[in-house]
Amino acid sequence: MTNCGVEILPDELQNELQKIAYGACFLGSGGGGGLKTSFAYLDTYCTGEITGNLKITDLKDAKAGESGIVVAYMGAPQKVGDVKCPDAICEGIKKFMEEMKGKDQNFKGIDYIIPIEIGAVSMVSACLTAHKMGKPVLDVDGAGRAVPTLDLITFGTNAGASVNPTILCSENNHQITLEISDAADDCSDAASKMESLARPVLNMAEFDQKAGLVMWYFPDITELRDSNASVPGTLTFCQELGGAIQSVKGKNGDFSEIEELFKSQSIYPEPFIKKICQGELDGATTLTAGGFDEGIITIKGDCKHLYKIIFQNESLILWDSKSAKPLVMAPDLISYLIEDDNGQYVFSNGDIMDGDALKKDLKGKNIVVYGIAAPKVFWTPEMQRNIMRVLNALGYYGKIESFYG
Repeated sequence: MTNCGVEILPDELQNELQKIAYGACFLGSGGGGGLKTSFAYLDTYCTGEITGNLKITDLKDAKAGESGIVVAYMGAPQKVGDVKCPDAICEGIKKFMEEMKGKDQNFKGIDYIIPIEIGAVSMVSACLTAHKMGKPVLDVDGAGRAVPTLDLITFGTNAGASVNPTILCSENNHQITLEISDAADDCSDAASKMESLARPVLNMAEFDQKAGLVMWYFPDITELRDSNASVPGTLTFCQELGGAIQSVKGKNGDFSEIEELFKSQSIYPEPFIKKICQGELDGATTLTAGGFDEGIITIKGDCKHLYKIIFQNESLILWDSKSAKPLVMAPDLISYLIEDDNGQYVFSNGDIMDGDALKKDLKGKNIVVYGIAAPKVFWTPEMQRNIMRVLNALGYYGKIESFYG
């Protein structure tokens, strides 16, 4: 697939962003916000009169000296479902610009909005923020999947952007500016330190486990063309993939078209995507704390296989009861399709939950689990170290292995 800029007309905005949400939900590896949450954002935003086009700009078309800012919603997916996008992020950007103007008289503003990661909410909220502020959105992200911690985002760990200042903004416009004194020493450690500052803020009553996040300012976004600095083309690939997922509704769950699309893209390395297992969706549990939804999804397979997906917002490890090691683990993506009664097929980990347990109408439904090869940006020593830290927290102390060898 060849990257190219896209311009979305006002009367196409909701439909095209729904396609992006479908594709991003599948590629979010269970995280990046719920599909239904992203649709609720779109319903709210598109209720009024929509004016102005949304421009999705190819990184190759960006000009030297043009700037960009990375945005997201940070927090537990079940809590993020309560927000009304993109107001908190827009207010956070305004605060960021005030801070920068006070520090740097040469600050010229922001030219592009940049999605932090792939995910239904992550991608849609970045697009709506860009549209509301009259800015183009850049066709890149910082992971090629959704990730649970800031040190797994390329913009800091691989590209070396400073975390200062980082702005958190609540839906009630409570704003906090976070900075660390030694951000320039090690950009990966700086992201970890910022994570440790930001998570307690989410626990405050004013934030209620969620916040608009604004950070990683690039005075010259052509820096993102450097190897491993970003994952280009993800927004438009999500749009194309989402269209294919929508078309499955009329094909009785034939997912071959979805799998075929991966052969024509350059984001994920060969073998791109592989069906790992399938079975009946048996149960799921989750606990929300510290800005995370942590839990387990259980699948009954053939021949008494019992599969478990371990997640911390995102799906990070897929175990088989008859295997001594994981079938798939982060950074590779663990994505699934569920043949539900409504033909939705695509779900995030938050979408399948009702409170802290699996939705009753999904129990026993057929689920197909895929492994997707992680983008090459994850195979730097710094990224591997940070991934290992996340896997250790889940109780895994073996080595990181890709499902495709």
